[in-house]
Amino acid sequence: MKYFSAFTGVGGLDMGLPKEWKCVGMSEVDKHANMVLKYRFPEVVNYGDIEKIDYAKLPDFDILVGGSPCQDVSIAGKRKGITGSRSRLFFTYIAILQNKRPDYFIFENVKGLLSSNEGRDFAEMLNCFSKAGYNLWWQVLDATSFGIPQHRERVFILGAAGGRSFARLFFDNGSGKKNTELQGQEANIITRRYRASQATGSYIVENQFNAQIETVYPSRRQNYRVYGTEGIAPTLHRKTGGGQVTKIAIPVADISHLKARQQGRRIKELNEPSFTLQSMQRQGVYNGMKIRYLTPLECERLMGWPDEWTKYGIDGKGDVIELTDNARYSLIGNGVVPQVVSNIVSMLPHSTERVNE
Repeated sequence: MKYFSAFTGVGGLDMGLPKEWKCVGMSEVDKHANMVLKYRFPEVVNYGDIEKIDYAKLPDFDILVGGSPCQDVSIAGKRKGITGSRSRLFFTYIAILQNKRPDYFIFENVKGLLSSNEGRDFAEMLNCFSKAGYNLWWQVLDATSFGIPQHRERVFILGAAGGRSFARLFFDNGSGKKNTELQGQEANIITRRYRASQATGSYIVENQFNAQIETVYPSRRQNYRVYGTEGIAPTLHRKTGGGQVTKIAIPVADISHLKARQQGRRIKELNEPSFTLQSMQRQGVYNGMKIRYLTPLECERLMGWPDEWTKYGIDGKGDVIELTDNARYSLIGNGVVPQVVSNIVSMLPHSTERVNE
């Protein structure tokens, strides 16, 4: 199977496609995303601005994947609808379908699309897909139903040309590999390199019953800390003292703005999934003593991405550079959970081994 990736971002959706599939091209304009794409997919042509693509020059492909910008339909935005300056790019997606006629497409967008313009925008999208000659299937899917400890609901629309059907596709959000615990990802101990390195440990695997134990001494020096319940403390001195602190991960909404809420909540209960990661928000965790930011690495894990996926890029000079944390947060917040995609693709004809189980 050959595919074309529109509005690629840093390739979150692409990660969920079978590794045997061949990407014949991508379309992305974000500066930092393009740096990551050049580093991660060096052999794939990036056609840049989707509005400037000459469709006649695109190679043929079997499936079109991607989701147009969501800012104008998201409940977190100004809700200008699909005719807004960003979300109107949806119509370029339709133009590619009409010109290239692939057998399938996979389209992803925020749940707010369903209520944008009182539902008329979503109806218009479905109508456009249908007029382009595709039978449709769509469903709202939450990442927690696919083993990811982040509450991230997205609309997925699939299209099939030539009379193909999606009768077998339906996912029960109340069953399957649902993971409602923040601690659903493997993690190593990491130390933040900013804000005085005050937060050590990823917290993504910790809970009340299997938490990281830190033996704390007044000096706070690294060699006076012990991590793990099996660790051995250094020799106690006459003036050392000390005690143990259990670090527990509780998700917190955007900690940059104290009034920030998601669905009316700021702090979740123990073992609940993370709040939805967003490009303009900085999520955090409460460890029983203080609230701190999630690191970019932790955010990548909450997306089901490989560690440090967004850490490096290639700039205009061809040099490998390290992206800033702010750039990485933005790229991650705009991303797609690949495990959701891989489960969808497994139901399609011609699907093969998935990249991310």
